[in-house]
Amino acid sequence: MSDYTPCDEIKSLFIDVSEEIENKNLKKFIFTSLKLNNFEINKNDFVHVNFISELKQYQVLCLPNQHKNAIFQIFELYYLDKNDLNTFDLYFTNDFFCLYKNGKFYYFQSIQSQIFIEDLIEYINKKFSIKLDNFKVLDKKSFEDLKNEYVEKNLNNNLENFNIKNNYAFKIYVAYVLIILFSFSFYLYDNQISSEKNNEIKIENNFEKLKKEYYFSSISPDFDNLLELIKKHNLNLKSFEYKENKQKIVLLSSSKSDIYSFFNELKDNLISQEINYFENEKIYESVIYVKLSK
Repeated sequence: MSDYTPCDEIKSLFIDVSEEIENKNLKKFIFTSLKLNNFEINKNDFVHVNFISELKQYQVLCLPNQHKNAIFQIFELYYLDKNDLNTFDLYFTNDFFCLYKNGKFYYFQSIQSQIFIEDLIEYINKKFSIKLDNFKVLDKKSFEDLKNEYVEKNLNNNLENFNIKNNYAFKIYVAYVLIILFSFSFYLYDNQISSEKNNEIKIENNFEKLKKEYYFSSISPDFDNLLELIKKHNLNLKSFEYKENKQKIVLLSSSKSDIYSFFNELKDNLISQEINYFENEKIYESVIYVKLSK
C-alpha cells in the first residue's frame, strides 16, 4: 500500500442542492446522485463527502483504497497545535490546489493548465464570495518535504469514508430474532402442547415490532426506473434534489414533445411540472416534482 493517492487518481463530482441534506438522508442521497451521474465506484474505494456551503454543493471525492492517505491531507500538519480557527486557507501546488476552512480540509481541485497564484486567489474569492485569509505556494522540494513529514507523524485519518456499510442495527435485529426463536423453542420443550398457540402469538407480535423498529428501505428501484425513462426520452438531467419522500428534478431537452412523453409515463408519480423555453439556448427546461414509493 502506497502512502498517498496520486492527484490523477482522485475522482471528483459536484452535486447541486438547495440546502444541506439531513444526516439521516445523506448517504442515500449521495449514492443515488452517483448513480444518476454514472459515477462509478468500487466497493473498496474510499469516498469522502464535503458540503460546500458557499456554493450550495456537495463535493464527492473517490480515492482508490490501496493508498493510505489523500495527498491533500498533508496540510493538516499546519494545524496540529491550533484550535478554534476561523480562517479560509489556500494551498497551491503544481498539480492541485485545496482549501482548508477553520483548520479542516474543505475543497479540492486538480490543475489542468498553468495558472498564476494571483489569478487563482481572485478566482476563489469571487467563486466562494469570500476573502482568503492565508495562502501558501509549495514548490516541488517543499511539497516532498511535507509529504515525508506527514508520513513520519503517522497521524490518524480524520476523513470519513461514506463507502462503509453500517449494518450495526441489522446485527442487533438478527441477534434479537435469534434470541426470541431460541426462547420460543425452549419454552415449547419445557411446557405442554396446549400453550403453543399463545406462544406463537407472542412471537409474532414481537417479530412485527422488530420489523417496524428496524425497517430498512431503499429508493434504488425508483431511481433506476427514473433514470431509464430519462434515457428513453433523450432528456438531459441538469439537477435534482431529494427531501423526505419527494424529489425535485430539472431536465433539459431540445424537444418539447419528448418532455411531454416523459410526463405521460411518469404521471402516476408526478406531483407537479412546468416547462420553460430559453430562446438564446434554443432549449426547453422542465422542473418537476416526483413522489417516491415507500
